[in-house]
Amino acid sequence: MEIRKAQRIVEILAQGVDPTTGEAFAEDSPYNEPLIIRALFTVHEFVRHARKPPLSAEERRRENVELGRPRNYGLPWTKDARAQVATAFQDGKAIAELAETFERTQGAIQAELVRQGLVETEFR
Repeated sequence: MEIRKAQRIVEILAQGVDPTTGEAFAEDSPYNEPLIIRALFTVHEFVRHARKPPLSAEERRRENVELGRPRNYGLPWTKDARAQVATAFQDGKAIAELAETFERTQGAIQAELVRQGLVETEFR
């Protein structure tokens, strides 16, 4: 079960509602005990504010595509990709073409070229 679904179930329980039927629990239900209700809300808040584990590179790529970003948006450059972008730029490839080839934003390509000292400042 994914954590968001579990979190939603705990939240519903804390509100005194049966998540399977949508009906309120009976007055004598353990879910109507103040101590239980406080515990459920505490767990719900803890999970809501807990740090999420970092995504793997492939998970980030999938998320980027889903969000309409270039596939490698925000991912670190590999040594090979750095060398390839430098060679392609020195061979006269345009920034837009490099961005498409390396599946990054034009700003990321520009920043990498600046980092490598191939251009003095970022393009505007």
